Amino acid sequence: MNQSLYDAVFCVDVGGQKVDPFGAATVDFGKVISDMKLGGYEITSLHVAEFMVLHFLDDLRKVKNQIITDTMDLPNREEVCREKYGMSFKDIHALEPTKDFEFDLKSGQVILFLSHDAQYMEDAYMQVFGQELSQFCQQTGFIYTKLGEAI
Repeated sequence: MNQSLYDAVFCVDVGGQKVDPFGAATVDFGKVISDMKLGGYEITSLHVAEFMVLHFLDDLRKVKNQIITDTMDLPNREEVCREKYGMSFKDIHALEPTKDFEFDLKSGQVILFLSHDAQYMEDAYMQVFGQELSQFCQQTGFIYTKLGEAI
């Protein structure tokens, strides 16, 4: 995609300044667009952000499922989970990243946040997925807001 077309499709004018929601992304943006075209997605800023977020949330779901698989048959799974993740097996099992996270595109930036119903589980999400979330935000330039704080 040439720069003029990229700017026309993705960049937003905010107060006379061009803001690129994907300007800080270190991911292979060309591959993201190529995968989206293969899937028949319409290429818009909102759809690209959604595509990236949904893949990330699916990865979090896989991490959770791996934790459950690794600990479910242990006789002391509660203790192992509390020691390693700081919460019970049941609490880890209750985390639903693909349903609890939301995103929005505001002023040319992609903002991630927990849904209103899931905000009480924010500490649990940070304990289990904080490192992955931080890494995702660094790679994409997206911003996660944590009850008024941004990471």
